[in-house]
Amino acid sequence: MKVRFTIGQKIGLGFAVLVFTTLIIFIFTYDTLRTGRSINDKINTSYNPSVASLEQLKSTVLRSRTLITMWAFVQSREDTKEKLSLVEIINQDIPEIKAQIDSLSMKWTDQERLKKEAVYKELDVLLGMYSEVQSTLKDMQSYDDPFARFQMTDYAEEDGLIYNQSRLVIAKLNELIDIQNSNTVQDSVAMIQAFDRLEWFLRNFGVSLFVGGLLIAFFTVRSIIIPINKLKEVLLDLGKGKFPKNALVDTGDEIGEMSRALDQMVDSLKRTTAFASEVGKGNFEIDFEPLSDEDDLGDSLLVMRDGLKEYKKERVRSEQELEQKVMERTKEVVEQKNKIEKQSVRQKELLENITASIRYAKRLQENILPPDERIARLLPESFIYYKPKDIVSGDFYFVKDVGNKVVYAAVDCTGHGVPGAFMSLVGHNALNHAITSNESLDPAGILSDLSKFAAEALNRTGDNKELSGRDSMDMALCVYDKKAGVINYAGAFNPLYLVRNNKLNTYAPDKIPIGSKDHLHESFTTKRVELEEGDMIYIFSDGYVDQFGGEKGRKFMYKPFRKLLIAISGMPALRQHKELSKAMNDWRTSENEIIEQVDDMLIIGVRHVSAESEI
Repeated sequence: MKVRFTIGQKIGLGFAVLVFTTLIIFIFTYDTLRTGRSINDKINTSYNPSVASLEQLKSTVLRSRTLITMWAFVQSREDTKEKLSLVEIINQDIPEIKAQIDSLSMKWTDQERLKKEAVYKELDVLLGMYSEVQSTLKDMQSYDDPFARFQMTDYAEEDGLIYNQSRLVIAKLNELIDIQNSNTVQDSVAMIQAFDRLEWFLRNFGVSLFVGGLLIAFFTVRSIIIPINKLKEVLLDLGKGKFPKNALVDTGDEIGEMSRALDQMVDSLKRTTAFASEVGKGNFEIDFEPLSDEDDLGDSLLVMRDGLKEYKKERVRSEQELEQKVMERTKEVVEQKNKIEKQSVRQKELLENITASIRYAKRLQENILPPDERIARLLPESFIYYKPKDIVSGDFYFVKDVGNKVVYAAVDCTGHGVPGAFMSLVGHNALNHAITSNESLDPAGILSDLSKFAAEALNRTGDNKELSGRDSMDMALCVYDKKAGVINYAGAFNPLYLVRNNKLNTYAPDKIPIGSKDHLHESFTTKRVELEEGDMIYIFSDGYVDQFGGEKGRKFMYKPFRKLLIAISGMPALRQHKELSKAMNDWRTSENEIIEQVDDMLIIGVRHVSAESEI
């Protein structure tokens, strides 16, 4: 038994495969991003703060050991700076640090908390030794007792009890610090592995989706468009009074049913035409059998034949009736054709569903961008001109406060759209990690670490040339110390512009791509920029200057861009943003047509206003 496969089933199955594949890609991508974000939160909220607090306690212990040694060996009053500092460390600093560690240890394992209690136990012993020295040599007169002074100096000297006990505390602290650092490394490796799996998954499913789309398009054309075109040609020929020479192909679906019906109609028209032709020649004796009891046309021809035998006038009326019937049959065929054309509407609905999925991916990407409230708080006199080429973007901006400084950057990942958006996720996580790993906040060091982390995330650190790729990041990174009036800058292909008193100074970047396997051992350069009140600092990607437009359809270029920045530098930040947007809209508008955007656009402008001026 032959299975009937309708057009709706063909189209529905094809698009169901595409939708199901897209859904799998989305679910896997979402799960990987959620896992990466969870690991990143654990590192930033538990491991790194824990290491910082343990290191602080370690530093405090070392400092207290130095101060207790001075207490034992140097005869001084009880209100000296060193003795007061030791008292403050014992009574205030150490309890505060322990409170921080206790709060963070709630997220530790039971074994780690046991090691913490062991550190506290040994630390209490050390503080008890401090207390013995303080109580024995409590004032100036206490140092006059030779026995007491000899006993305490022996107690506090190198390789004495205090020195050995402090080394024990520091050793246990180092063990805890190593555990937290190991946790960070393990989770970072897990996150990178998750993104490697995502990359493999997207690559293979992307190829499958592409091949599947081609196959669906091919079979759609073969099973729908080609038969419809043949039907159209037959109908056009019928409209011209020509009968098709070959029978139509039966495709086994609605179009096949239409083909069979049209073949039957053509055969009927041929027989009817032959009969009408004989009647027209005056052969009124010719036999004719109607197609069915409902064959109005056949009956009409019979009536016409009989009528012509008696009345010539009836012949004209019968021919008009025949013409009317043919027109009605043709109209029915045209209506069937219109129904078929409505099937194409389903293709448009699928495209809208895919676009909706990409828009949801845009909302996920926007989650990595800093919120407007944070930007307004950290950089009050600033603007960000951000215009992705597609729904999602390969450019992204970064703003984060670290201590009393603000780290911000303009990053341009290779490509745009969905590929660029995935690169931006890798770049954002790697940049966060690089900043956390550089306590000195040296921009050159951050870019070097970022390049290594990005290469590791893209699996480029091995010898496999097939995985090297050309995906990289261009960026400008600034570490802004508002109080000191200084910006430390480092760049990878993207410069920094400083406009002061309508004059523009350029700070050139290093020509080193971030994430490139061939440049991992090259060093970036940090440039110190001394700021004055009202200076405007600009960093940007190359999307704005590379945009085609104008009367001759050329690129915008850097020279006009610098003139534009100088012209708007004295305006408020919001007004500068509007002027940049207006200039680009005017540039892209040519003879009432909008030239297509060629790349993502990103410009960050920050005006230096001292902390005193803000107050």
